[in-house]
Amino acid sequence: MPLPFTKPAPRRALGIHVGPAQVKLVEIERAGREPVITNMMWEETPPEAYVGSRLENPGALAAVLTRMLQANRIKTKVALAAVDGSEVIARTIVLPNMPIRELRKAILFETEASLPSGTGDNVLDYAVLRTFTSEEDSTEKVEVLILSAQKQPLGLLVEALLEAGLRPAALDLTPVAAHRAESRSQKIRDRGGEYILITINDRCTDLTIVFDGKVRLIRSIPIGSIGMVDALGEKHLFDAGIAGAFASAAERGAPEEEVLHIEKRREEDLEFGKFGEDPFSAEMSARDEALAREGVDERDELARLNPLMTELVDETLNTIRYGQSFGKERSEITFGVLDGYFPYGEQFVRSMSDKLGIPVISGDPVSGIRISETGVRDDLVRFFAPDFSCAVGLALRGIHHFG
Repeated sequence: MPLPFTKPAPRRALGIHVGPAQVKLVEIERAGREPVITNMMWEETPPEAYVGSRLENPGALAAVLTRMLQANRIKTKVALAAVDGSEVIARTIVLPNMPIRELRKAILFETEASLPSGTGDNVLDYAVLRTFTSEEDSTEKVEVLILSAQKQPLGLLVEALLEAGLRPAALDLTPVAAHRAESRSQKIRDRGGEYILITINDRCTDLTIVFDGKVRLIRSIPIGSIGMVDALGEKHLFDAGIAGAFASAAERGAPEEEVLHIEKRREEDLEFGKFGEDPFSAEMSARDEALAREGVDERDELARLNPLMTELVDETLNTIRYGQSFGKERSEITFGVLDGYFPYGEQFVRSMSDKLGIPVISGDPVSGIRISETGVRDDLVRFFAPDFSCAVGLALRGIHHFG
């Protein structure tokens, strides 16, 4: 029973992650102990919605959202959206622990002093990350993430949600939402220790140091999936074509590996768009395997990504070094978790691991979440789950009353 004067958490909520290339939407229902994914989809962002990496036409985005909701008969109105780390200035500060009212005043003072607030054009916010005992003087400290974001992009995103008939409940940071989803992952729990969460968005990559199970540091770099698929001469995938490929393979009784690794499709086979050879597939042809055994690889597709991967690895290593020395407490980043849209699946993951010199695993944001038995393909959801980490984390926050 809810407490007096408080609203119960909604039974269902939508997590919506919008970028210049993709609109990703997840609907999660609160049902018993396990949340349930009842819808999961994505579609190409209309080119007129964005100018560069900035949303400029909320009406175009609203039209896509409306079409997605209507096509899947989604009645849920509560929606949570996210902004990538590149749209936010973030700092981590440490303060002495104190009564909550005094602490709030101290945080607001430090936020206004440390981050640009402009002339009312920016929104300032903060989140308490953790309370800990300082090794330096044995006093209790509070670690706080302080944030500054421009009002206009946030307002346009909210405007698009409202125009689509949704009820915006909260805006979150992409890396925070992704971490919320990944914190349920059994793979991460089994490994234990500190790690870096690498979330590849459309236009940027958010690097998040997770210490003691909580976000400790967020850094955003201008390397995203758009640059990667451009380098490969491909386009992002979206659900209409993928669902069609899955259905076709299943109908003719194709082997499981063929169902899980979608074949190359022609442009005219797709209802809503086109894409080249499946960039998620880590499977090589028999000819490629033979060449690999001979030490020859004439089609090393990942080689085309070397400049971008080198920069991504260098910036990730710089973030790890800084995160491990942040404050007086020493931490050791023992592995990485890769989320977002990355080409060539496990081949890309292995390459990142080799270059970083630490184990890297693909994200598992749907761990501990049941997949609806009607209307959602379990294998499809799990295969593309890392690209939905933010949307999943947003929807999870929604059904837990925006906490």
